[in-house]
Amino acid sequence: MAGPTVAIGLARSGYEVKLYEAYARRVQDVGSFFNLAPLGRKVLETLGIADRALKSGTICTGITFQNHKGRWLAKNPETTTNIMRGELSAALREAAVAEGVQLFTEKRLDALTERPDGSWELGFADDSSAEAGIVIGCDGVHSDVRRLALPQAPGASYAGVVGSGGLSEVGEQFKVDGLFHMTFGLHGFFGYQTIRPGTILWFENHYEYEERTMAELARLSNAEWVGSLVERHRTDPGVVSEVIKASAGEVWRWPVYEVQQLEQWHRGTAVVIGDAAHAIQPHLGVGATLALEDAYELTATLRRQPDAAAAFAAFQADRSARTKEMNKQAQRMGAFMAPRHWWQRTMRDLILPVAVRSAIKRSEQGFGYRLQPWPPAGQIA
Repeated sequence: MAGPTVAIGLARSGYEVKLYEAYARRVQDVGSFFNLAPLGRKVLETLGIADRALKSGTICTGITFQNHKGRWLAKNPETTTNIMRGELSAALREAAVAEGVQLFTEKRLDALTERPDGSWELGFADDSSAEAGIVIGCDGVHSDVRRLALPQAPGASYAGVVGSGGLSEVGEQFKVDGLFHMTFGLHGFFGYQTIRPGTILWFENHYEYEERTMAELARLSNAEWVGSLVERHRTDPGVVSEVIKASAGEVWRWPVYEVQQLEQWHRGTAVVIGDAAHAIQPHLGVGATLALEDAYELTATLRRQPDAAAAFAAFQADRSARTKEMNKQAQRMGAFMAPRHWWQRTMRDLILPVAVRSAIKRSEQGFGYRLQPWPPAGQIA
């Protein structure tokens, strides 16, 4: 999400921008869906591309929570957007190209060398090369830019969580109500929304303390994976298994990784943003929003301070408190998801309504965070 968004902002600011994408396949085919929080939409609105970028999304007017016995716990009335990751990425790419950004695909970075004058030479797996005055790594939790530009930085570590999601074809008993329904199951966390009559979008997270790679998970058939999820949730409300069993087409699944927040996000005129700098666990559903915020704030900082090294230092100073707080909130939510003992579940169910009300208030206040005003372009080199 961050790559094409920061490209749009910088192209409008007078920079010559080249966007190097590693994927060889259609970006629309990559990944499941995510829930975009209000500040993520605000970034796209400020850039004037929200309608175009989010046209394939579904508005969610609230999130409900129930426990493994089907007891209603709380509701968060915040309005968000559920959208397929690949669809949003493709729309943002198209918007970037329309701004004059040069897009190169099938370019996986495998070398990054700083020159004496502070510029960079980039080498790709296809033996091609490029040069740049500024490098911005928006390449996710397993970032090659982070590995090459910041070799002392921590890499990605397995978070002990496996996620999955899919689309289900269901009957008329599932009404389009605009709500995302969450269940704290005994052995996993499940959520779904009826996005149109007969079609449900769903996800599931559960703890697996022994890591299985993406390749290992991919070797399982859809039927095997669906069967394992149905068994995992057999003691939860029947709607969970009913939705999972109705899965149609590919069921996406992935191990979840996190990145310990970096002490330094930049080196000279190279910087990492989004999950490359601060990947957090998915329990808050704010990863994409934080990436879009980073893209916006980095561009705003470069418009104020054209010296890249100084701008990157100011950007990190402004963003680190926000990302640390979101990481802390995600860890708290993760502890709520699957407590091991009955008394812990009882305490969670008692505390959750109060916790959600508090979270709603903090969310309405942006967790104390506001986007910078968009400054007029300065003297851009």
